Amino acid sequence: MNKNYSLKINFILPFKPRRPAGGFRVMYEYANRLAKKGYKVHLTFPIRTPYMKYRLPYFIRYVLSKIEGFRTNKWFKFDSSITMSYVPEVKETYVDDADIVIATWWSTVLEMGKLNPRKGKKINLIQGFENWEGHENLLYQSYDIKDTVNIVVASYLERIVSQHTENRIELIENGIDDTVYFVKDKIEDRNPFTVLMHYSEQEIKGSKYGLEALRIAKQHIPELKAELFGISPCPFDLPDWITYHRDPANLSDIYNRNAIFISNSFTEGFGLVSVESMFCGCALICTDIEGHQEYAFEGQTALLVEVMNTNQMANKIVYLANNNDYRINLAKSGNEYVQRFKWDNAIKKMKRIIQSL
Repeated sequence: MNKNYSLKINFILPFKPRRPAGGFRVMYEYANRLAKKGYKVHLTFPIRTPYMKYRLPYFIRYVLSKIEGFRTNKWFKFDSSITMSYVPEVKETYVDDADIVIATWWSTVLEMGKLNPRKGKKINLIQGFENWEGHENLLYQSYDIKDTVNIVVASYLERIVSQHTENRIELIENGIDDTVYFVKDKIEDRNPFTVLMHYSEQEIKGSKYGLEALRIAKQHIPELKAELFGISPCPFDLPDWITYHRDPANLSDIYNRNAIFISNSFTEGFGLVSVESMFCGCALICTDIEGHQEYAFEGQTALLVEVMNTNQMANKIVYLANNNDYRINLAKSGNEYVQRFKWDNAIKKMKRIIQSL
């Protein structure tokens, strides 16, 4: 029998999302892959998390949790051995005992920090500098919970967290599933006038600046075509040369049929979609922010632009599209560099940390 079967790991999520979300997908992947390694894995979904903004009142969310069931999930397939539970909140009474407990997002982590040792050795998975809506004092407190290991997904987060705690900090870069995201369509054979962008209604993703950059680039390259994908409704009044895919099931194919990927984010923890695009052979143009700097090096693996600078983004799109050999070399260099970000590497590091605890 696998020796890991005696170890129970409880993942505490901020809530249960109905649509794909990067931070949740990372937690789900860890859960699935650790379950396949023989660990007993449980997922806990609180119905109420402090500082969370809810669209529906608590009572309705509670009723929906009973109606939906735990495995109602169209966008992620869980390993059959994983157990799940909705709980009113993250409190002693509701949270299962475990050997290891892993939480993400600072408010959930603060609640985890109040749990007694029977609930498990504590791990805080930090997937970004989560100061988007204030409460920085509480965010910093979440880094300094007693007897908690902080795992960060990027080196810049390691620098930030280390300024606010003496706790143990470990770096595990996010993993990419290279059995899903890989080069299917040759980089050399792609139409150089094709651009892909992740679209989001979140202001921090900078999508409106990306759309404006595409419109400017189109004026210089009439044959330019663009595709967008995301979980948000289709943006209003898209021109016919831009196609939108909501919740696409074939995202790897969409990456593969485009030559260029652009990311306009103001902030990123790691930037999963950018790395996925590089795995699939896109040449990356992205904002010069810390999350992107983990893999985007100017002129080597990507082209960098200033945040909100639509003209600069447009100029880089036009340059790559009109310089096909350069685009091909940049895409190949980026693809080679990101091969270090594979799930097998991330799981090995996570297992080592769990075993150390």
